[in-house]
Amino acid sequence: MFKHAQSNPLGRRVIAAILICSTCLAILATGAQLVFDYYQGVSGIDARLDEIEHAYAESIATSLWTMDEQQTRKQIEGIARLPDVMTAELRDPADKFLMRAGVPLSSVAAANTIRRHIPIKFTERGTTDNKFQVATLEITASIDGVYAELRNKVLLILVTQTTKTAIVVLFTLFIFRRLVSRHLSSIATYAQRLDLNRLGETLTLNRQSTPHPDELDIVVTAFNDMTASIRRDVDELALYRQGLERLVEARTVELAQQVTEREDAIRRLNLEITDRLHAEQTARENEDRYRQVVEMSPDAITIERDGRIIFVNRGTLNLLGARNEEQVKAVTLFDMAPPEEQAVMRQQLDAILPSDGEPHSFEVKMRRFDGTLIDVEIRRAIFQYDGASAIQTVIHDITHRKSYEEQLRRQALHDALTGLPNRLLLLDRMEQAIAAAQRDGSTVHVMFFDLDRFKYVNDTLGHDAGDELLKTITRRMSLCARKSDTLARLGGDEFVLMLEGVDCEDTIYRLVQRLMATICEPVVLGGQDVAVTCSIGISVYPHDADEAGTLLKYADAAMYHAKEKGRNGVERYTAEMDKRANEHLVMEAHLRRALERNEFRLVYQPLLDLRSGRIAGAEALIRWQHPQLGMLAPVRFISLAEETGLINGIGEWVIRTACLQAKAWMDAGVSHLPVSVNLSTQQLIRPHFDAEVASALKNSGLPAHSLELEITESASMRDPERTVQLLHTLTAMGVGIAIDDFGTGYSNLSYLKRFPVRRLKLDRSFISDISTSATDAALTQSIIGMAHSLGLAVVAEGVENVNQLRQLVAYGCDYLQGYYFSPPVAPESLLAMVRAGRAIDMRSLAVTEASVSV
Repeated sequence: MFKHAQSNPLGRRVIAAILICSTCLAILATGAQLVFDYYQGVSGIDARLDEIEHAYAESIATSLWTMDEQQTRKQIEGIARLPDVMTAELRDPADKFLMRAGVPLSSVAAANTIRRHIPIKFTERGTTDNKFQVATLEITASIDGVYAELRNKVLLILVTQTTKTAIVVLFTLFIFRRLVSRHLSSIATYAQRLDLNRLGETLTLNRQSTPHPDELDIVVTAFNDMTASIRRDVDELALYRQGLERLVEARTVELAQQVTEREDAIRRLNLEITDRLHAEQTARENEDRYRQVVEMSPDAITIERDGRIIFVNRGTLNLLGARNEEQVKAVTLFDMAPPEEQAVMRQQLDAILPSDGEPHSFEVKMRRFDGTLIDVEIRRAIFQYDGASAIQTVIHDITHRKSYEEQLRRQALHDALTGLPNRLLLLDRMEQAIAAAQRDGSTVHVMFFDLDRFKYVNDTLGHDAGDELLKTITRRMSLCARKSDTLARLGGDEFVLMLEGVDCEDTIYRLVQRLMATICEPVVLGGQDVAVTCSIGISVYPHDADEAGTLLKYADAAMYHAKEKGRNGVERYTAEMDKRANEHLVMEAHLRRALERNEFRLVYQPLLDLRSGRIAGAEALIRWQHPQLGMLAPVRFISLAEETGLINGIGEWVIRTACLQAKAWMDAGVSHLPVSVNLSTQQLIRPHFDAEVASALKNSGLPAHSLELEITESASMRDPERTVQLLHTLTAMGVGIAIDDFGTGYSNLSYLKRFPVRRLKLDRSFISDISTSATDAALTQSIIGMAHSLGLAVVAEGVENVNQLRQLVAYGCDYLQGYYFSPPVAPESLLAMVRAGRAIDMRSLAVTEASVSV
């Protein structure tokens, strides 16, 4: 075979090409593999050093701090015995040698090692910030093992590649000789013997026939066609005269065929002209229909060409308050914008419209001809009008929508009862004040107020009296504060006053005394004088903290210290007020073990369908059976769980347990009892959260449509684009989505339209005063109407009396939850309610029970 290759230049080139390609690929693959393996080995050593740093640093620090030399040496020697570690040396902060384990550093080649300096810091007990560096741990790891493994791999790869190349060469030469070379020799022999006397002899090769011809078959066919063609030419020379007659006849037929084709072309041209005329007629009819639709549209629609308005519909006259079309055509959109909006309008109008006809939309204010300002959405697009390019502008009035969004935005940042900034707005202003104070070198004082006898007023005189007291206290405190100060209500009877740029402690003291005296003045409630006192805690930037949340927490701690000392007092925050922080840590430690100890419980609050009055679902609510504190509501631990990151594990447990319970109800014969679960912000941003939900459904066997997940407005707006994608994934699985606490956060209606939501849950703050507050009643009715226009059902939370229920039914609310029907109950109690037929009689609105079969 090799002899054949040596005598055949084509065979030699095939062998050379195979060898070169195989060698290059082997070198590239070997090099890439070695580089990858080297970095993988080094990364493995680095990862081991990271594990040493996380596993040993804290315990070595403790041993050094307690001067336990024996324990320290055991730990250093344990590190030195780890794979690839050659030596571990401990030095004090002054770089003085303390102890060493393993091979001495002098005998270690620096080029083949990785060294890591790990600071050993001791954290003082009870604190998180006081850290002391007590030593430095220097670990030297060898990478000789990595090099040895690479050498073995190189040898193995070279042997493998050489063997593989030899096999490929032998196999290729055999195939080349069998399939190509011998047949080329046969073709060459046939070509040498070919002459005019052998034109009838066909070329054949000694090979098996195949269903599809290859290159050799094509060459053989070409040779045979060539000999046949030569033979035909010889025959044609003998019959030249007959050939001329046939040529004349063929030419005659060809001319006749050309005449026929030209006649067909003329007929096709006539048909094209007819079709074009019909298309133009159809276009004119479509344009007439377009004009009719435009005239019927309630939106303002204009058409511009060359910068001039050439068409306006009736909606334009109504929206802009114009007398006639000429009044609109005499101006431009830019002229209709107020001065403060003209820059935005010019920028948007100058924007280049896409060449593909995609519309360009924006929102801006416009002034009607009567001077009234309105909010509008303008949508512009290029289209064909009267056979030429023009710009169509659609102007939609969004004044009511903007007003509603502004109401919701204000409600998200202000307290509904007093109108004061809430916690969210307060923290934002505190951060701005701290930034300004940092630039100016000034101070920021935070005063945390809590009314001492407010609960007594609520319990004895009722919530209405309590609300009136809070509004009166708010007015009094506002009179004492400066315009530059921020007075906020955090909830209940807790207020915060933030002062900027007051460096004199006497001024602060006088202000505090004036506030306390003002607050303590009697208030007439229910025909009697009521006096309350207050406890005040004060923290100061930069003396106590440099972060808004921490300042607020410290002021809160100081306020509780004032209450503990007898109330009606003022306390300045000090570092000794860490008892609550320690209690916080204890609660966190218990919370971390709560899942392991199976201390969480789920209770379920029924969801009532106001069309039938019957139970139509249940909301799962978590409780914590604390070993010392008893049964705790979510308000006691959910914020701590979110703060520590434990909420993900707890949330996964809630979804899994709720699915199992809903499936148990279904197996018990109650098939119409879906369950809803609240989600936290951290769950929404957690990767693969949809896979967790799918796993819970699969493991429980619960149909996806029987699970509903509730998200809050604020959580959904943390990362709206990602939230939209996640919610669409969940709804594609069949899971329902509801917006919880609707109206209490910032409501972005443009995103709400994109969310695949099927229910809105009205927050209880709307429902509590719906029968006494005209504002709350109007907002509730507006939200229900808006939700129904978007095809969404509405759930009212916190329904506690029949007056609230009666008003919600009048507004067309779909579902309710609340103590009027039932508090949250154990799963077996809810099953008993369903079986007992507990419901609301929609005629009398009374709660009834009638034994029914489920």
